[in-house]
Amino acid sequence: SYEDLNIEDELFLTIGNFDGIHKGHIQILNNLVTNANLENTKSAILSFNPHPKIYFNNEKNFLINTTKKKISSLQNLKIDYLIDLKFDEKLTKLSFDQFEQDILLNKLNIKKLYLGNDFRYGNQRKGNLDTLRTLCNNSEIELEQLQLINDTTSNEKISSSKIRELLKNGEIEKANHYLHEKFSVSGLVIQGDKRGRTIGIPTANLQFPEILVKIPYGVYSVQIKVLDKNYYGIANFGMRPTFNKISTILEVHIFDFDKDIYDKEIEVIFFNKIRDEQKFSGIKELLNQITLDITVAKKFLNYGN
Repeated sequence: SYEDLNIEDELFLTIGNFDGIHKGHIQILNNLVTNANLENTKSAILSFNPHPKIYFNNEKNFLINTTKKKISSLQNLKIDYLIDLKFDEKLTKLSFDQFEQDILLNKLNIKKLYLGNDFRYGNQRKGNLDTLRTLCNNSEIELEQLQLINDTTSNEKISSSKIRELLKNGEIEKANHYLHEKFSVSGLVIQGDKRGRTIGIPTANLQFPEILVKIPYGVYSVQIKVLDKNYYGIANFGMRPTFNKISTILEVHIFDFDKDIYDKEIEVIFFNKIRDEQKFSGIKELLNQITLDITVAKKFLNYGN
């Protein structure tokens, strides 16, 4: 809650959700950390939880990263503070000048603000860069205006919304090109029906988090982080129509792996989509296709070479 917030350290601060930390974010955050270190000041991000679009629209399958992965990425980037404000009715009712006074001035010791042109804040989003510039001028806070950054190869603007669309369309490689860390799903390995083991293709099963962007049903080449090691494999996300299932599951076959990992947390990192999910006439046809999928994935991942 913003009422419980109190940081005495001088801050170089940027404000944003930083969902799906991408290459554009990296340039901003590296700049923030470098300049803060030069001034012997702490670097900080003011973020909101839940994401405002989830709060207002009750959107599911929206985020690119879980909060846990976002925190891990920001730690690796040497950000000193992630200020994760509870986004609730109390916060949304603050007018823009109350937001300035109650949070930016009273609760934080800001030396410099880094903000984009489209930044809006306060009730009905009435606060903008112009109102913030007035605040900064009156409070001896330095303000640096940030520009959206273009990708060096495609010359397109990099944005979280663009990455979401790519993921929804199954364009994993393109999405990963923009992301700082490849798109991934983490979760505990749960009990399945163990059918894969009976046909020689054992799988680790986990639920696809409903908070994350939902990729298309299909088969993917993946990397798996489990038991502090990295492995490779294929993953099927979908309804398993061959067996007339009605619930979705993420099934992961890990190459050359035979350990018991039930109830262990794994991270499945997606590299590319191999094919759409499809219904087969029987186990033999399915097994033939899975064998082909494994060959395709190993070639893409350069596995075994």
